[in-house]
Amino acid sequence: MAHPIAVIGSDSEIAYSNKEFKRLYAAGNFSSFGREDDTRSLFFCTDKGEIKCYLASVSRDGENHIWSFSDVTSLVNRKIMVETAAIDESKITDDNLRKVIEKNKRLTDVLEAMESGVMVEGESGSLVHLNNSFLKMVSPYFSEPYSDPENAAFYHRLLAEMDLSGMYREKTDFILKEKQDRSYSDEFTSKDGRTFARIHVPLYMDGKPKGHLWRFRDISVKKQMEAFKNELEAMITALESSVMVGLYLDYEGFRFANEGLLHILGVGRDDVLKHGISYYLGDRVYDTGDPGEHIIAYYSPKGRRISVHVISDTMKIAGKTAEIISVIDITDKVQLQSSLKKNEAKFRSFFADNTAVMLVFEPDTMALVDANRAAAEYYGCPIEQLRLKKMCDLTVHTSHGDCLTLVGSILENRRGAKIPVQQYTAGGAVRDVELLITPVEIDSTVYMFIIVEDVSQRLKYQRELEDINKNLKYIVEDEIAKRRRNEELLMEKMRLAEIGEMIGSIAHQWRQPLNTLAILIQDIQDAREFGELTGDYIRDVVANSMQQIDYMSKTVDDFRDFFKPSKTKEVFDVKRSVEQVLSIVRAQLINNSITCTVTCSCENSGQPIMDSEKLTYCAGHDMKVKGYPNEFKQVLLNLISNSRDALTGRSERRIDISIKRNGDKIRLDVEDTGGGISAEILDRIFDPYFTTKGSTGGTGIGLYMSKGIIESNMNGSLAVENTDKGCRFSIFMDRLID
Repeated sequence: MAHPIAVIGSDSEIAYSNKEFKRLYAAGNFSSFGREDDTRSLFFCTDKGEIKCYLASVSRDGENHIWSFSDVTSLVNRKIMVETAAIDESKITDDNLRKVIEKNKRLTDVLEAMESGVMVEGESGSLVHLNNSFLKMVSPYFSEPYSDPENAAFYHRLLAEMDLSGMYREKTDFILKEKQDRSYSDEFTSKDGRTFARIHVPLYMDGKPKGHLWRFRDISVKKQMEAFKNELEAMITALESSVMVGLYLDYEGFRFANEGLLHILGVGRDDVLKHGISYYLGDRVYDTGDPGEHIIAYYSPKGRRISVHVISDTMKIAGKTAEIISVIDITDKVQLQSSLKKNEAKFRSFFADNTAVMLVFEPDTMALVDANRAAAEYYGCPIEQLRLKKMCDLTVHTSHGDCLTLVGSILENRRGAKIPVQQYTAGGAVRDVELLITPVEIDSTVYMFIIVEDVSQRLKYQRELEDINKNLKYIVEDEIAKRRRNEELLMEKMRLAEIGEMIGSIAHQWRQPLNTLAILIQDIQDAREFGELTGDYIRDVVANSMQQIDYMSKTVDDFRDFFKPSKTKEVFDVKRSVEQVLSIVRAQLINNSITCTVTCSCENSGQPIMDSEKLTYCAGHDMKVKGYPNEFKQVLLNLISNSRDALTGRSERRIDISIKRNGDKIRLDVEDTGGGISAEILDRIFDPYFTTKGSTGGTGIGLYMSKGIIESNMNGSLAVENTDKGCRFSIFMDRLID
């Protein structure tokens, strides 16, 4: 037979009951049950002519209370029950009720084992039964001889004396008069500071009231925890709904776990409260020694590995220790730090293994802070010893003040420059070098990044060329061979200059995402302190951080691909090459307040005019050529860099790039508003070593090599002309027709 079950709603009405409960309830049984906290009560009732005893268990489910009645009649001596039931109704006395309990040893043992104090009182006020827990509860208040063991009023007087409020007697009279037909509960605080929950259950035999059962449960710890929770209400309220910060409390067997902890561990509340937090994270969570914080790897039930930051602490409640443990999911933070280390490692590898001589120094003290292996070999000094030197130690006849003067304009303008000096190299040799110096900002500190180019051989060639010119008709063939070698040196010099330009571009491109990442990370701490660490907030932080990291990683990939040599001709999209170059220099253009637009006349372009950040592509694009894409991109980079330099100090700063079909040709124009080129030198602009930049860093080979690449390698042409506001460089190449 099923156990009787009933659910009492928040309005104290029966919200649900099974068939067994409905049957007994309709017969007049269980009429005195009601809504109580987690407690246990005995109910005597008649069922089909027999007296039965039910043990009621009550549990909470949200606002509802679930009552479950277990038949414990077998615990009561059936012979005594039958004899009692056979007594004439007029002869049933309180003593009969007491005998039912006292004569059955097993039921008495159940009552004695209960932690709650139990007193059974007959209808006439006689004492039917007391358990040991009740006697322990009232024993401190015995002030007169124990002279009336059969009178429950004696114990009510003791309880009234215990009650700090002095209202015990009035409340008891109210219960017996007004609530005699149903269970009732209240609370009172004793003079020694303990708090008790009092529960009254009327006892019935054959449907008629025959006594009262009083239960007293010490809920002092519960009250203390409620007070403790009220003190931490602001924190718990904030953390309860948080899915990223977990909170766990353990006090004398009382456990609390918020939604955040359940979300992080990926388990249910009942499991956490049953097993405890150390079951999942290990005993280290209770280590509250200095600093009481741990990073723990945890595998969720679904096999996901996460990293959690555990903070353990303790506090005293009523002289006893309460464990307070907070758990924060830092998996994304750990992954972010790992990604940053990987990107840093990529750059360090590029720097350390590059064949070009590279140095980094601090401009205020001129102290070297880093050098690569090529520099150690060039100067004949281990990297560790190079880091102990200053720039003026390497430079011939240059004092510390002279060094500061050399880099002063670079610091002021925040633009790279090329400086010719002489330096001491391996073995004490003095060699002519050019220092391509670019300022780089790292963690809000400006450093000088240098690429050292040994130009001794080039200068030697130049001097030899001067001598050769005097005797040109005698050594023409030797001159041609040397010129070819010089062309190779020029190409290498151009590539090194481009590397410096690219590193400067990377510095500009990384500055904003690094600042953004710093702000996002710092904001997490602020958000935690102000209780704003919501799930949406964390997802936004993670999405924004990964976007910045992907952007930085793409920058490194673009840089690597840019200098990958093109060994064979291939078909490529001119418009896409423009975008790839702009992705490298876009940050520098923005930093110099330069507006850049791209116009494409392809008939499939839905939006012909675009800014440099919103280039679009279309199906069937016909702006394709065959050649060497990386060399073509180097030409574009040189033209855009020249336009950028020409726009310095101009009020209108604009670069317009247009791509259009011109018969069977593709024409690409790079036009700026930089004031144009003087007519006297316009015809010399493509000559080698001719530059209009003076001492600001121009080499005079960029346009010369660009023209050679377009005309020799791309089978096209490169021309220049002045416009109303600046100048226009035009590239013509054969259009690839499918």
